Amino acid sequence: MTVNEAIARVDRLRDNSIPTDVKIGWLENVDRYVHSEIMAGRVGATAQPAFPYGGEEDRPLLIPPPYDEVYLFKLEAMIYYEQREIKKYASSMALYNRAMAEYARKYLREHAALPHPPVIYS
Repeated sequence: MTVNEAIARVDRLRDNSIPTDVKIGWLENVDRYVHSEIMAGRVGATAQPAFPYGGEEDRPLLIPPPYDEVYLFKLEAMIYYEQREIKKYASSMALYNRAMAEYARKYLREHAALPHPPVIYS
């Protein structure tokens, strides 16, 4: 799924007036988390993407299908948060957390840890 595809899909499902650049930032945050907390220090890890994503909306996101629904759940949750629909936000975040945990388990199961994990400076 690309940045554009994720935004277009959630916009079809959830009426909102959130600017595209804000949604791109939310997607970047997901990919930053995935790269630093799940992929880093693993054999075959994807190279860290260049941030920010602005201007590169056709860029593929890090999580592949069928786990890429993570992005839709995050966008949906953040839209609900901005609209102050807290119960819907909590429900979407629960779906996001479950989907992210499923992806993390799969990734960690399939990618062994590097012998000497790299030092990551922020």
